Amino acid sequence: MWFAHAIRGPACLLVVAVHLGYVFWGDQPTAAAIGHFPALAVGPHGPWPRAYLTLADWHVYVASVAVCMFFLVSGFVVPFALERGTLRTFFVRRFFRIYPTVWACLLINLVALAIQARILGTAFPYRADDVAGNAFLLSPYLRAPWIEPVLWSLAIEELFYLLAAFVAWRRALARGSAIILLAAGLTVLSLGAANSELGSPLFWLACNATFVIFILLGVVFHQVYRRRWGWLQGAAVIVGLLTAFEVSLYWGAAAPIAPAYGVSGIIALGLFAAIYRGRERLPQWKFVGWLGDISFPLYLVHAVNGYLVLRVVWLATESYYLAIAVALVATTATATVVHYLVDRPTNEFGRRMARGMRARAAAADPVVAAPVDAAVTAPTPVGPAG
Repeated sequence: MWFAHAIRGPACLLVVAVHLGYVFWGDQPTAAAIGHFPALAVGPHGPWPRAYLTLADWHVYVASVAVCMFFLVSGFVVPFALERGTLRTFFVRRFFRIYPTVWACLLINLVALAIQARILGTAFPYRADDVAGNAFLLSPYLRAPWIEPVLWSLAIEELFYLLAAFVAWRRALARGSAIILLAAGLTVLSLGAANSELGSPLFWLACNATFVIFILLGVVFHQVYRRRWGWLQGAAVIVGLLTAFEVSLYWGAAAPIAPAYGVSGIIALGLFAAIYRGRERLPQWKFVGWLGDISFPLYLVHAVNGYLVLRVVWLATESYYLAIAVALVATTATATVVHYLVDRPTNEFGRRMARGMRARAAAADPVVAAPVDAAVTAPTPVGPAG
């Protein structure tokens, strides 16, 4: 599925562009808090901040659109993994797909922060329990801070994996009624926690549940792609899910960030639908493929490390463009190393382990080794739809 892979790289670049090209310069207190350095007397430079603010006036946030695109890709591709094996093999593959790379990037961030703390003569900003919460994406439920703030979206993915696996285990992932029922339950959770304590575990669970509703939109595209649903059924479920998402977003626990995702989510859905429709005509450029390959580690190392590099280069040169160029090269190079040394080999290790588990289970009991969603996958042709 080239189109899904091709979305990842450009979407990641948009997030990086916002953080390095706007947040550091236009919201220095936030950047300084993430990087744990004294705030600098800098302001917006160049045309990018002006363009960003113009879009923001219309409640269009570029980074939010990109993150929503990530969510839609996950909703589209994760059901393939559920159809490929048992729940055990699914979680094995997800574990090795996510956690080793998270740990490697987290270690890089911590080392960079430790070096800076030593240079500045300040205390190291995190405790061991903070690191553990980040390592297993549990920080919001433990009242611990995110070390790399973008990890918030992976906590949402983690919740989606659990819920999607449960629904697939019940052989219901291809039922529109089950998807709508799940979204309704998540909406009730979000609305019920609307007045919960800001930052409490219940608050974050409800916020994450709100975005799981949005990820389910990607599942709809998966079912249409697999030709289980026609476009009419798919469109009906999309309307229901989008309604549930917007209601949960604006009137539920996630209301404080609703302006950043209400319109941006709709734009992301439209872009994803357009790319899906034109997927057969997308050129398979090597650069886009490579960018998609390194997008996950780049997403995880660019903010903390990018801000530290921006600060150092700015203090040395006071050059906006040179600072961004150096930060982009440094974070991209780091992400490339992590991809080839950690991300790709551990992902392949997870695949091999899952294949071995399936082979052993099939030898012992073919029924137990059947795909978790076998009830709907066996008679279904695979191919483009629409």
